[in-house]
Formats: sequence, structure tokens, C-alpha cells
Amino acid sequence: MARGVLIRPTETTGQHPMLAGLACKLQPFIVGPQIKGKFQHLIRREVWAKGDPKHVVDWSDGRTWAKIRREGFFHRSDEIMVSCGTVTIRDCASNRPTVLVVYNCDIGIFQLPKGRKDFDEGHLGAALRETTEETGIAVRPLRLKFASRATVPAKAMGTRDYGAEDSRAGWTEGLSNESIGVSEYPDPATGAWRNIHWFAAEPIGSMERDENLMPEEDDRRKFSTLWMEEHEAVARLKLDDERFMVQVAFAHLSSMSRMELERSRASLGTQ
Repeated sequence: MARGVLIRPTETTGQHPMLAGLACKLQPFIVGPQIKGKFQHLIRREVWAKGDPKHVVDWSDGRTWAKIRREGFFHRSDEIMVSCGTVTIRDCASNRPTVLVVYNCDIGIFQLPKGRKDFDEGHLGAALRETTEETGIAVRPLRLKFASRATVPAKAMGTRDYGAEDSRAGWTEGLSNESIGVSEYPDPATGAWRNIHWFAAEPIGSMERDENLMPEEDDRRKFSTLWMEEHEAVARLKLDDERFMVQVAFAHLSSMSRMELERSRASLGTQ
């Protein structure tokens, strides 16, 4: 497949949704004793089915609690910087979609748009607001097809956009606006633990920067707005987590059939 070109699967039936219509950058999702993940090169953590005999939880075993203590994190609210950002994709129905990137001239790096959540603001709303304020481009959610461990409302369970929860894996695959991933690292400027929730989005209307949408003079001064193909963004973004999230979003997009993409876009009118 040519670099930067998406080949969409046709609509399929009678096949497990995680195995149906995956682009060549994906491997089949292994549903069995161990669930490895559906990406060939983007696996960050081993996950497995709840009933996997190799991973039966013995709550009386001290090693179970030791693992939780060893690998877990806990912080006071003032020790955490909750941020939200987007992988904003334009021309998502085309063979050459591009992703929205900013260049930060103060520190000389390419970044995805993101920023801190306001009080009483939802994570998705914060991601969309920060993207518009940093880039000057209005955006809205882009529903992609992927597995999430969020709970599907009972009235939506088993509909065309949401299947039933996989009882073995604990996730549900569907077209959703849920976070496509989370990244965490220590913030160099404050020492706080930065927790970033990432969402997929697409532009509304003009693809050109409108500084009337950028209320902060400092943002207008330090950020340049650019559109890049996936491979260019992955090569030029400074942070590993941002390169990873771009690849995740494009992998989800490439696994969607045109019919699924049309359903996704048609739903925007009901949001």
C-alpha cells in the first residue's frame, strides 16, 4: 500500500467485528486465551480475556495485591494536570486524509493541539475547545469504530453502531466518541503528573486558520497551524505519545468501511 494512502474495506457480514475488514496495517484481533490487541506495531500493554486460565485472579494471593501496589499510581488533585487533545482528521473519507498539527515556535517542536480542562467541563468538550483555540479551526467529534471499556447504555446495546459487550474481553466495539487513548508523563514546567485524554475530531467548515477563534494572543503568536499526512506527522511530532495517538486514530479510520464512515458522519446531526 502506498504511503499515506488508505484502502477501505468493503462492508462485511457474518464475521467477528474485530476480524472484519481490517486494513493491512492491522493484524486480526486474537480472541482466545490471550487478547494481544489488533495492532501489529502499536501494542502497549498485554491484555487478556477474563476467563483466561493463565490469568485467574486469586484475591487471597499476596502477589495480586503486590502487583497493584507496584504498578498503580495515586495522586492528589493538585498533583495532576488533566489535559485533553485531539487527533483532528480532514478528508477522512478520501484516500489521503491529513491530520491537524501545530508548530510551537517558543520551544521549536511540532505538537498535536491540546490543553488543560476547565472546571466543570467534560473531557471531549475540553479537547474540542483547546483544538479550536490553538489552531483557529473549528472542529467537531469524529466517531470512529473501535473497542472501548466504557459501558454501553442498555437502550443502545446490540444496535447497528454498538454490539454486545464481549464478556471474555470486557470491551464493546462500536462507532463512538469515546477517548481513543490516554497518555501520562511528568510535566517539566510544574512537576505535576500530566494526564492527557485524546479524542478523534474533524474540521467544521473552513480548513484555514481563523484567528478570531483564538482568544489568547499568546496562542496566536506561538502556534502555527499545519495539515500533514499521517507519515509526515509521525515523523515530525516530538512526543512519542502523540505519534502513537495519530497512528491509533488512522488505524481505526482505515479499518472502517465506507458504509460505517457514512453512518458515523450522518450521526453528527443528532449530537
